[in-house]
Amino acid sequence: MKKQEYKIWLDTNDLYSENRTSVLVSSFVVWVCVFIAMLFPLFGFGLAFFLMCTLCIGFKKIVLDIIRGEQYKVENVFDYYAFCISAFCLKVCSMILIALWSLLLIVPGIICGLNYCLAPYIFADEPKIGTLECLEKSKKLVYGHRAELLIIFLMEALFVALVATLSSCFVIIFNFIVAMPLWFNIVVPVVITLFVAFVVIVPYFELLIGNYYVNLLNKIVVKKSGKSVSTKK
Repeated sequence: MKKQEYKIWLDTNDLYSENRTSVLVSSFVVWVCVFIAMLFPLFGFGLAFFLMCTLCIGFKKIVLDIIRGEQYKVENVFDYYAFCISAFCLKVCSMILIALWSLLLIVPGIICGLNYCLAPYIFADEPKIGTLECLEKSKKLVYGHRAELLIIFLMEALFVALVATLSSCFVIIFNFIVAMPLWFNIVVPVVITLFVAFVVIVPYFELLIGNYYVNLLNKIVVKKSGKSVSTKK
């Protein structure tokens, strides 16, 4: 791990420790709203997906405010309701592009996913930007840093897998004490894994990816300022 990458991880740990309550509560609010939307008959899942697209952008804005030391509130997750159509289009377009590239082979799909992984953060910064422009900006920003971001996503998947394993072990041990029905053995590990993943693990890695995004933007600013200084000379 490079020195700069290591520093980003350390900074993220500090930010998470200082703002843990706000980050976890914000994430909890997002997923509670999504879950409530799923309870609506007929169109519940569609409504939940539409709502998730918007609220996740709001959550990413909170993440960026934390990283930049700006003021924020938990209710800021609802700030992007005016851009709900744009947020929905961004998510759907990125999913379609990733799916199409995945048809070739799994590797192109992974590369495509990494190319567009910063698009929501760009949209959180510039909500009036077009969908395709947002995706293109993400692609340019990620160029040369895909391996670093891939490691982050693999680490996230590893933590989720660890939680799933531990929750399954808990159920197995519990069955030695009291025999439980099959539905209990399936539902409990899934519920525990999803809860810990979406409320604890995902928020931390959102903060980490947001930190990478801000650092990449700062590098571009430094490069541009360096070029302007050299031109003046």
